[in-house]
Parts: sequence; C-alpha cells; structure tokens
Amino acid sequence: MIDEKRRDKLVGELIAEDTPRISLYIPTHRAYPDNRQDPIVYKNQLKLVENALEERSPRRDWEKTFEKMQLLLEDENFWMHTTEGLGVLGAGGRAETFLLDSPEDPAFYVGDDFHLLPLYPLIGSLSQAYLADISRDRFIMYYAGSEGITEMEMPDIKNDFSELFDDFDANANLRTGSYGGLSGAFHGHGSKPEETEKDREKYFRYLDGAFASLNKKSGLPVILAGTQDSLNEFSALAKGAFYLDGKIESPLESLSPDDIAGRIKTILKPSLEKSLSSLRTLINNKQNENKAVGDLKDIAAAAQEGRVELLILPQVLRESEQASMDKAAQQVLQNGGRVYSDRGGALELPHGRLALLRY
Repeated sequence: MIDEKRRDKLVGELIAEDTPRISLYIPTHRAYPDNRQDPIVYKNQLKLVENALEERSPRRDWEKTFEKMQLLLEDENFWMHTTEGLGVLGAGGRAETFLLDSPEDPAFYVGDDFHLLPLYPLIGSLSQAYLADISRDRFIMYYAGSEGITEMEMPDIKNDFSELFDDFDANANLRTGSYGGLSGAFHGHGSKPEETEKDREKYFRYLDGAFASLNKKSGLPVILAGTQDSLNEFSALAKGAFYLDGKIESPLESLSPDDIAGRIKTILKPSLEKSLSSLRTLINNKQNENKAVGDLKDIAAAAQEGRVELLILPQVLRESEQASMDKAAQQVLQNGGRVYSDRGGALELPHGRLALLRY
C-alpha cells in the first residue's frame, strides 16, 4: 500500500525539479520465483525510456536522472520486497520509487508533466488502515489495504522495551533486545507472575498510546490481530475509538497472504462504503452548487486557475486526453487539491472524470 505522506512529499519535490519528467510503471511480484522477472521488465522499460529521451532532448538534460533510475537494478534487496506494482518518477537528477497495491501494465511517460494517476487510487485511498499484530511480548505494524499488507517502519516507537519498564525486579535475569525490522519485544526471567502481568499491562498501555499518535497524525484506523487471549487483554486496556470492530483473531504468521487480504477486505468494507457514500454526497452537493465540471477543456482551465478542490479521473486515459489531464492532475496537487483515479468506476461518473471546484 502506498505511504501517502511519503508519496505527497516526494511528488511535490519532484514536480519542482527541472524537466524532462519521467514516469515508469511495471507489475511486480511479492514472492520468489515470480519476482525474478521484475528487474528484467524494469530494465526493458528503461531502454524504451532512454530511446524516447534521446529523441526528445540532449542527453545532458536527463542523463543524471536516467542514471539514478538505472541504479535501482543493482539493489537486490529492493527487488526482494516488492508488492503488486512499482512506479518510478524521475526528474532533475532524482529518481523515487513507489510500491503499488495493484499491478500496472508496463508503461512509461516522458514529457513536461508526470503521469501520476497510478499513485492516487480511489479505492486504495479510501480503504486503508494500520494493522497491529500484537502478542504478549511483541508487536509488528503494517499498512493494510484491500489488496494486502506492507510492513512499515516505526522509528518513533522504541524497540528496546526495557526503557519503558523502570519497575522490573532488579534481581531478575532480564533480557532485552533491539530487534531489526519492525517488531519490538521484551523478556523478563525470574519475575513473579503478578509483576509479569503488571509489565504486560504497561506494555499494552504504551502501545495503545503509540497507536493513538499514529491515528492522530494520519487519520487512519487500526485493525488488531493476534491470539484471542492477547486481543482480549489489549482491548480491555485500549482507550482509542479508532480501532475497527473487526479483528483478526490469529497471529498473522499463521495465515496465508490471500487469507490476510480477504479478512482485511471484509473488515474495511463498512468504512469503505461509508467513505464512498460521503464522496457521492459531496459530488451531489457540488453539482447542485454548479461547482462540478466534466468537460476536458473546463477541467484543464479550472486546474490551471487553481480552482479544483478534487479531481477524479479514470485509471486509463485516451491518448488524446493524456497530456492535458496529466498536466491538470499535477496542477491540482500543486495547488493543494486532491486527485483520485477511479480504477474500477466505483463512482459511475459520465466519462469517468469530474472536477469539483472551490469556487
């Protein structure tokens, strides 16, 4: 799933870079041996990009950017941890990668504007959450969407839990670990059962506070996963209203990726339907206020004037629409608006496109 905070920051920075702007998309795979073909597909697309750039402008205008895009081929660790799709944007001597929840046909775009629609999926944006896999002595946090989960980095949550427990038995044989990856754990040996329970309660309260901070920053709800006992203990202490009603009452390591994705989709369905309903209401209100346009020329003009609050476009644009709508999407983002790509036509818009205006 796309890290939206990171995406928005990087897209904003790249838009400010010099042209040409390069957008490259390929399908990828999560597991071996299918993922072995991904670097080959990427390399083939790079060759096509290079040919298009050579026809467009002198090599000095794009060589550093292209070299940065080539460096990705040497990163073996990156290709071992991909998702369903990959987007790479390049400009001004920079190249940035974006892991996608849905596969994208191999494609590239070279020009004055980025092709950004695959990075802004409607359903993906409205159907996401944090997934906390907890047990009595550790946690792992993921981004969760309708297509699956992606392990996330949490630098603000301490991995060494001994820092949290200043009332451990000083004579206990306490072993703490700072673990790689995204999990944290503490283990105490020699403490009394009631002390262990007290430590666990403190641990769970700490996690509840950490999850509350994540929710406050992002607005995303939290799904809980773990054994029934761990979930019951945690839920008895948790204070936040941001936890979704549905839980995964099994440790994630015991489930297949397809099973996890299916359970998450079921849990997220009510909140997705609520979000889509709210968006349809917004569209109806804007239409009643004459603040909605669907004509290509009207959308392009409103985007250039900074009047677009929300731009909804189909996943695939006609060739005649591509350049103008790519520019419009980029302008909307530059002016603080939102962009959605309605891949499956969930909103059933005429021609699949609509711009909601500020004024």
